[in-house]
Amino acid sequence: MRQDEALLHLAGTLLPGGAGFPCFAATDAGPLLLRRLGADEAARLLDALGARGAVPDQSAAWVEAASRLEAVEPELFTRFRREAYLAYYEQPGVIAAIRALGHPYNDAPLPDGYPDSAFDPARDMPRHGRGRWVDTDDVRPVDVAALDLESLR
Repeated sequence: MRQDEALLHLAGTLLPGGAGFPCFAATDAGPLLLRRLGADEAARLLDALGARGAVPDQSAAWVEAASRLEAVEPELFTRFRREAYLAYYEQPGVIAAIRALGHPYNDAPLPDGYPDSAFDPARDMPRHGRGRWVDTDDVRPVDVAALDLESLR
């Protein structure tokens, strides 16, 4: 078993699915979780799990491993659990399962989320005359060499 698979098994232990919800492994949350954790944090988790070598194959052993990790490294476990939950609950299948329960679930930030339509300069460009629009490719750093920043300290 590869080491990243150990972390995905751990996430699957926390999010086994059921009652209309997909299991963690049945979603695309795995790569997102690993990317959010990063190599250093993943290595810390693997060390704390003792998963650098062999890892458990049975779900009961994963429950025990998760409980041990939570007891020994509570902050690391909390961070892992938070990232696993966030990655999971962003998945379309999970959102659909929540909505199927009759809950209005807004999967975008803010009270009403972002508009679904693409940005249209003719429609969405500010017309108030303040500021200006700069294309991303035209953005340049500001030269602050002439400023006396030392006097601000």
